[in-house]
Amino acid sequence: MDTALTVDRCPSPPGTVVLALHGDADRDTAPVLARALRRALAVRPAPEALVVDCSGLRLCTSSCLNHLLRARSTAAEAGTVFCLAAPSPALARLLAVTETDTVFDILPARPARPGPAAGGTTAAPAGPAHARARLLAAQAERRTADGDPVPEAAALFRATAARLADAVGPAAEQEQLPGIERLERLREALAALALGLARTHGRPAWILARAADVLSPALHWRALTDDGTTTFGTVVPTPDDLTDAERAVRALHDVLTREAAQHTAAGIRPRSG
Repeated sequence: MDTALTVDRCPSPPGTVVLALHGDADRDTAPVLARALRRALAVRPAPEALVVDCSGLRLCTSSCLNHLLRARSTAAEAGTVFCLAAPSPALARLLAVTETDTVFDILPARPARPGPAAGGTTAAPAGPAHARARLLAAQAERRTADGDPVPEAAALFRATAARLADAVGPAAEQEQLPGIERLERLREALAALALGLARTHGRPAWILARAADVLSPALHWRALTDDGTTTFGTVVPTPDDLTDAERAVRALHDVLTREAAQHTAAGIRPRSG
C-alpha cells in the first residue's frame, strides 16, 4: 500500500485556498504537510480563508496535528480563517483524544468545487464574503448545542434577518440598481447586524459579530470615483464585489433564520428533572 502523503491545491473562489490531503500523515510525511501549509499562508495578500480538506487521510499522527495547530496560529496572526473540512475517521479520533476538536473550526463536508449547476450552466463561485458567510453557517450549526438558549434571542434573530431581507433583495433586482444604491443597502445590512449585536450577549452576540465581520469590507468602499480630494483609503467596489457581498447577506439571512428557529425550539423544550 502506498503510504505517501499528497497535498493538492483545489479550485476555489478568490480569496480562499483549499488544500486536499490524501494518504498517511505521519512523522515521515509531516514535512510535506508543513511545507504545503507554509506556502499557502506565505502568499501576499494573505488569503481570506485556508480550508484543509481532510477527507482523504487514512492516517494522522500527532506530528501532523502539530503542524495543523501551528498553521492555525499563523493564519490567525494574518487574519486568515483556518478550518478543517470533512475530517476522516482517523483524524476525528485524534482530534477527540487530544481534545483539539474544539480548537479548530471544522466543516462537516468537503468544500464544494466550482462546476456546472442545474440546467447545464456554470455555478458562480463564492467570493470571499460569500465564502466567509458559508463558513459562519457551518460554525454556527456546529455550536448549536453549546449553552442554554438566550432569552429573546429568537425574536432578535428573526428581526435582524428581516432587516437583512429588506436591505438586500433578490439578485435579479439588486443587480439592476445603481452602484451607489447597492452600497447603501449593504451598509443598511451591516447596520442591522450592529444593532442586533448591541442588544444581545453570549452566543447570539458571537454569531452577529462574526456576521458583521463578513460585511466589514463595505466600510472601506465608496460609491463615487476619486474627485481629487482625500479618500481616506477607501476604494470603489467592482460589480463583482457588490454581488459577492449581496450573496453573503442572503447567506447570513439564512443563518439567522435557522438560529431563530433553533432558539425557539430550545426555549419551548421541557427541561429534564
